[in-house]
Amino acid sequence: MIKKTPFNIDTLPAPEAGFPRGMELKTGNMRILIISGTSSVGPKCETMYPGDFEAQARHTLKNIKDLLSSRGFEVRDVIRWRIYLSDIAKYYDRFNKIRDEYFLNNGITRENMAASSCVEAKICREDLTVEIEADALREDG
Repeated sequence: MIKKTPFNIDTLPAPEAGFPRGMELKTGNMRILIISGTSSVGPKCETMYPGDFEAQARHTLKNIKDLLSSRGFEVRDVIRWRIYLSDIAKYYDRFNKIRDEYFLNNGITRENMAASSCVEAKICREDLTVEIEADALREDG
């Protein structure tokens, strides 16, 4: 049997779009965390750092880490990243530098990186430049 628990956090409440920030699945001693598309938004769902791609990318990754931490997960528990950039030609190289720094700061090396994809997409708000989804897996006990 799989137990499903949707969740939000105080610093990143549920958006008005009608979905939770994440879903935790528990089966046996395994826990799976599915993080909904997350961007550089603040506690009132406002866009943070409009016009500043690097700040938006870092804040988005911080939001992901906060969501993971709220359920007892760490960045290294992520098994799959999905990255959406509003302009891949303009932002891809810059995002990769930020992501590499983020991974390094969270103890992730090239040998233990998760699967990942990065595509160009229209983000839900014109002032957002990056959106990220993440899936994480953790064994309890």
